Amino acid sequence: MPFDLGHWLPEFPIRESCLYLDHAAVCPLPFPVAEAMRRQVTDQQLTGYANSKEWHNSELACRHLGGQILGCDSEDISIIRSTSEGLSLIAEGLSWKTGDEVLVGEEEFAANVAPWLNLKSKGVRVIRYPQPDGRIDPADVADAITDRTRLLSVSWVAFHSGWVAPLDALATLCRERNVLTVVDAIQGLGVMTMNMRALGIDAVVADGHKWLLGPEGAGLMAISSTLRPELRPAITGWRNIQREPGSFFLHALEFLDSGRRFEPGATNTVGIAGLGAALDLLNNVGHDQIQARVEMLARLLTRVLLAHGWDVFSPGSGQAIAGIVAARPAKVAPKEAAERLAQRKVVCSVRQGSVRLSPHFYTTKGEIEALDRILEKVGL
Repeated sequence: MPFDLGHWLPEFPIRESCLYLDHAAVCPLPFPVAEAMRRQVTDQQLTGYANSKEWHNSELACRHLGGQILGCDSEDISIIRSTSEGLSLIAEGLSWKTGDEVLVGEEEFAANVAPWLNLKSKGVRVIRYPQPDGRIDPADVADAITDRTRLLSVSWVAFHSGWVAPLDALATLCRERNVLTVVDAIQGLGVMTMNMRALGIDAVVADGHKWLLGPEGAGLMAISSTLRPELRPAITGWRNIQREPGSFFLHALEFLDSGRRFEPGATNTVGIAGLGAALDLLNNVGHDQIQARVEMLARLLTRVLLAHGWDVFSPGSGQAIAGIVAARPAKVAPKEAAERLAQRKVVCSVRQGSVRLSPHFYTTKGEIEALDRILEKVGL
C-alpha cells in the first residue's frame, strides 16, 4: 500500500501549535500514545487491579514489536525505565577484574559514560578514544583495544551532531578481539531498524521518549542470549526470580532466563501502555517509510541551512543519516538563534555549541519550506 502521509498527520496534535524539530530531546506524544496512557489511568482509577491481566498485553506488545525493531527475539527484551538504567544494569551486572578496560568515545553523551566511570571502585579503567564531532573511526577503536579490553560502549547516533556509528565494522572488530559491544540506541531507534543478531551486537539500550514516540520512563533493553546468563541482576525482586506457580514465598534465589530477569518489581504500567502504542504506530507506518522520510527531511533541512550561510556539522552526501541536523548560524550565537526561532514557534535545541534540529517522519516539506522563510524573517 502506498504511503499516505495525510493519514498520519492528525495523529500529531503538536502540529497545531508549533513546528516541532526537537525529537532528539523529548518527543511530543502522538494521539494514540497519549490515549493509550489515558485509558490505562482511567482503568486503574475505576477498577483498581481488576483488569491487570489485560494490562499484560502492553508488555507483550513491547517485547514482540521491540524484538522486531531490534532484530532479536522477544525473550531477549527487557522493559526498562531509562537508557541510563539499562546501561547501569549491564555495567553492574558483569563480573569485573582489576585492570579491566572499557572503551568509550571522547564525545559520548553523559548517560553512556557515567555507568562505566562508576566502575572505578572495582578497578575498571575507562579508556577514551577520539570522536571528533561525534564521528567514530573503527581504526581509532582498534588502536585503543588491548588485551585488558572487555567492552566497547557506543552510541548508534551522536546526540550533538547526528553522525551514525559504523556498527557493522565496530561489532566485527569487537568479535575478532573478544570484546563485548554495547549500543546506546536512543538517537537512532525509531528512525532506523537494527538487526543486532546479524551484526553480532551483545546489548542494545534505548528509552522510548525520542524517536520511538513514546513517553519518558519506558524503554527497551535487548541482551543477547549468550551475554544474558553472564549478567547478574543488579536489582532483585519478586518478579525477576523463579517461584513456585501460585506461591509468593521464596526459599532459594534463581533468576529468570529471559529479559524479564532484569525487571525486579512493579512496572510503569502507564508508560508501558504508551510505549506499546508507540511501537504499534511505528510498525503500522512502516519502518522503511519512516527512515526514508526522515532522511529526506534531514537532507532538505541541511540544504535550507546551507543556503542561509549556516555551518552544518552533520552527515552530508554519501553518509548514513539518522534525523539530527546540527549547525551554527553565521550571524548570531546558537542560543540567540534558537530563541529567535522559538519566538516563531519553531522548537529546537542547542547542544555543544550548535543548534540541533530533528524532524520526524510526520514533518512535511511545506513546513521545512516555511522554516526557510522564517529564517529570512528573523535574520538567520
